[in-house]
This record gives sequence, C-alpha cells and structure tokens, in this order.
Amino acid sequence: MVAITRVKIILEDGIIWDGRLLLDGGVIVAAGRACDVDIPAEADVVDARGLYAAPGLIDIHHHGSEDKLFFEDPEGCSRRLLEHGVTRVLPTLYCDLSTETLIKASTALKEASSSGYSRIIAGLYMEGPYMGGFGSNQEAILHSGVIDPAEYLPLLDAAAGFARVWAVDPARPGIDRFMKDVKEKDPRAIFAMGHSRATAEECRRVRRYGLRLQTHHGDSGKAKGRNQVTVGAGCDEYTLYDPDIFAEIICDENGIHLDPDLVRMVLRTKGVERVILISDSMPDRFHTKNNEADGVLYGPDLNYDREGHLAGSRLTLDSACRNVMAHTGCGIAQAVRMASLNPARLLGIDGECGSIEPGKAADVVLIDDTVKVGAVFLGGKRVF
Repeated sequence: MVAITRVKIILEDGIIWDGRLLLDGGVIVAAGRACDVDIPAEADVVDARGLYAAPGLIDIHHHGSEDKLFFEDPEGCSRRLLEHGVTRVLPTLYCDLSTETLIKASTALKEASSSGYSRIIAGLYMEGPYMGGFGSNQEAILHSGVIDPAEYLPLLDAAAGFARVWAVDPARPGIDRFMKDVKEKDPRAIFAMGHSRATAEECRRVRRYGLRLQTHHGDSGKAKGRNQVTVGAGCDEYTLYDPDIFAEIICDENGIHLDPDLVRMVLRTKGVERVILISDSMPDRFHTKNNEADGVLYGPDLNYDREGHLAGSRLTLDSACRNVMAHTGCGIAQAVRMASLNPARLLGIDGECGSIEPGKAADVVLIDDTVKVGAVFLGGKRVF
C-alpha cells in the first residue's frame, strides 16, 4: 500500500487542499481530507510536499516522439509519455502509411500493449486513411478518392476492437458504407471529423453512425461558402453547436495551431466538459522550423513537414495543460480535466480512470501549479 500525504487532490468538481491518498492493489482505496484518511501501519508513505495529485493524463492523439513513430518504438514512446504524466495513450496512425503498413502497425501496437511501459497503450487513433486527401505531409498522402471496401476490410479485420477512433471525411465518396462496416465490426468505435471540407449538413448526415469528436478543431479544413463572399458552415461550426461532439485542441505555447482567442471561444462555446487537449505529437524527422514565405509561424513546441508546413507538434499533455491555463485563464482543475476525465468519457472508460475516486485505477500524477510533473504512479506503483 502507498499513502500519499501533504497533497492537494484535484477532483472532478473541486480540490481538496489538505488531502491524503491511499493506493493499494492497483486502485485508489481512499481520497479525502487528511483528517479523514488514516495511514495504515504497513503503508509506504510518500510526502508530496504540497504538490497536486491529478489523475493520469490521457493522450488520445499521439503519433510518436523524438524521431520515432509510435509503432516503430512503442516502449520508448510510452516511457517518454509516462515521464510527462500520461498514463494512457492512443497511438495515432496517419494517412501517409500504406494499408499494409497500417495493418502491420496495428498488430505490432496491440502486441506491445500487454507489457512494459507500453501497457499504457489503450487502443488506436486511426487518423486515416479515410479522411480528405489533404493535410500535412501532402506529397506523402497515399489515400484519396472513393473508399474501396476491398482495401479497408482487411484493415478492419486487423484493427477491430483495438482501433477506438477513426477520423473520417463526411464528404468523401463511400464514407457511409465504410462507417456502417466499422460499426458492424466494432459497435464501440468512435468517429471523428478529420481533414475535411464537408459542410455542416454532411457532418449531420453521418452523425448517426457514431460521430462524437472533431480532430484538432480549427485545423481540419473549411467548407466552401455558397458564393464568393459568404463563409460556409463546416466541421468547425458543426462541432461548436452540436452539444454532444467533443472538440480536440492543440494548445501550443505561442498559440499558432489555434489562436488564444479561438481557444477561449471554444471553451466558452463547448464548455470545459466537451474539450479534449491533445498533443498531436509527431517525430521531428525533418528538423524544419517554418516556411515564412507561406506565412507559417514558428513555435518551439510545434512540428513541421519536409515542406516546412505545420504538421502536428512536439507537445506533451503536461505542457498543453500549462498552455491552456496561460491562454485562457482557466484553473488547474479545468486544464487537468480536459486532459484526463474528458478523454476517458469519450472512450467510455471513465468508470475505471480519468479522475481520482476510490475504486478507480491508481494512475496518479503529482504536479506543481505549473503542471510540472514530480512523480508518476501507474497502477499504484511509482514509475517516475
């Protein structure tokens, strides 16, 4: 048993300032005021020295770290995430991978998820190949046009039950049949509006298949207007007014992926309960900072493709929490919720993780008021 003392506990709906936690058997057995939680004689006592205890962070959209894609080095990528307080992750596969590679990567990640640091892998985020045929790494995108069942059925067989999120383009030919086939294979599958120039009407049409998320809000594509001077309503607008859709946001230090005023607008419109912080972390393979000629601004925590265009980030969720606090003035409990409980609720695993409550997994992160990670407990055991 582990007893964490002198700790401020971040709850779903508040903070316990003089808290105490007990972890045993891989679960949280007590979380409350110090005066209400006795320390068993056999417990190993950890003095948090006034740090906050937060639930382990959940990154649902993470391609890889340093110079490796996640499926190339699951253990190394998982270790780096744990160091930054992430205790569950959905490795993300992009549409620049062939169908054969997607199948091999899915199999490799599923096998890796059973042991070591890689046990934080909680499924896959398929950011392709069934989005619109545009986005970062444009020249490397391999999938576009009409979606062919002969291509995707082998992938569904390999990934069914493990692929938790499929990013799609609601306007792409063949998307309805694909979404129906996915749900037939795996009723729990979640769809996200990915790179798409679909109209709000097209988004509404496919909602019935399980559309619950928008891939990196503000950076998925814009719908055309009805004429030369009007602005169309597309995935961004549909996300903002549908109360059940979660909006992912990439919150970088300089507000380049999403301007701080837009971050504030998303929080005001969706409410903190329907916003999910993601890293969209990509390996820094090309060491390119920006393409100023095209108006691409540099950010120290962003990633760029070989053409110098913005392509994901080098964020981790602890820094994303810090950034959203700086950009919006939200508190630490709200920032942590957007990186833990909200993604858990999207995935339907909030009964087992995502908040600090007795009976939930003892995945606990000790952080300071700038979300700097001081310690990480995975299943009740300290790993960092």
